[in-house]
Amino acid sequence: MDDRKPNGGETEEYQLPPRLTDKQWNIAEAALRVFSEKGFSAATTSEIAREAGISEGTIFRHFRTKKEILLALLVPLISNTIAPNSVNSIRQLLLTNENLPLREVLVLISEERQQFILSNEKLIRLILTESQYHPELREIFFREVGYKTQDVLLRFIEQRQQKGELRQDLRPWALARSWFGMLVTFTLSPFLMPERSAGEDKRKELEDVIDLFLHGALPPTGRGAAAPECPL
Repeated sequence: MDDRKPNGGETEEYQLPPRLTDKQWNIAEAALRVFSEKGFSAATTSEIAREAGISEGTIFRHFRTKKEILLALLVPLISNTIAPNSVNSIRQLLLTNENLPLREVLVLISEERQQFILSNEKLIRLILTESQYHPELREIFFREVGYKTQDVLLRFIEQRQQKGELRQDLRPWALARSWFGMLVTFTLSPFLMPERSAGEDKRKELEDVIDLFLHGALPPTGRGAAAPECPL
């Protein structure tokens, strides 16, 4: 049975145990391998049981549904592994390279995010896919990874504004959100639109993204000129 529901549908409340037993972790880790290979919807509890080396009935003594297995696996992984590793990695990068020019740091941030995603490719692909169907998963992923990463970038933007490397008349939050949006689109496009990303020059694309953030889309002679009025 597919436990997924599209966005906007009613969701069932789940009370996950604060700490999984060894048997529950064995089931959850087996489920991760099956989900990563087949996807949550196509995976069956019998396949999870076979991967875990247990009977299917044993699964239902520990978890009520396939969705409960998914959440029991991914919620602690996001909170205790993915989120702290993601945030600490970018925070350490910024601290180590705080004296480098702005453009060089933006390149390093982009490359670090790409590497982080590649290192956790199957897990992140599963999280992104299932976040569309499970609000509980989407909420914790954005809260623990997305928002906390934005906060780190916000402090970085504020520091670079104080150094005069970025415009001080723009709100730091607007700049941080703009860069974060570009960064997410750039790093996740191979997952979300693989057919569009195949064969692209990633380094050139990265340079274009950074140029767009730093200088905008207007040609050099047009920067600072009044934009023509747009008829309604």
